[in-house]
Amino acid sequence: MVNWIRGNYSAPRVPKKLKMAITEEAYLKGRHLKEPLNATQVANMGLLLERVNALLMEDSCPGFVGVTSGYRPASINSSVGGALKSAHLTCEAVDLADPTGEIDKWLVQNPELLIKHGLYLESPTKTSGWSHLQTRAPKSGNRIFLP
Repeated sequence: MVNWIRGNYSAPRVPKKLKMAITEEAYLKGRHLKEPLNATQVANMGLLLERVNALLMEDSCPGFVGVTSGYRPASINSSVGGALKSAHLTCEAVDLADPTGEIDKWLVQNPELLIKHGLYLESPTKTSGWSHLQTRAPKSGNRIFLP
């Protein structure tokens, strides 16, 4: 058990088929040590990692390199130019390294996977080099959305 907040947090199960999954450590990047997560953020992170890891487990997935951005406390979010109400603040978003755009292309060609896994993709026209996935529905409600 890992203690992210004042209670115990049980990590989501990672399917055995997945060779490389997003771990809590990769998602948090140690940022929780200075700014601990609250109970809502812990729950959001668990749901996000469960859904994104299930997506990455799909047979047609082109591959996964790593996390470029996960949890962002307000201080880090503002320093990187993040949106004021970024889903990274509430642990509802993750950016995956996508240097060749393969993940974005795969999801644009297969939007039913976003529906299946309860995820939303920021338009690849705005995320060159990474793929932004989130569990929070954007204002437009579109699975592939413009920020």
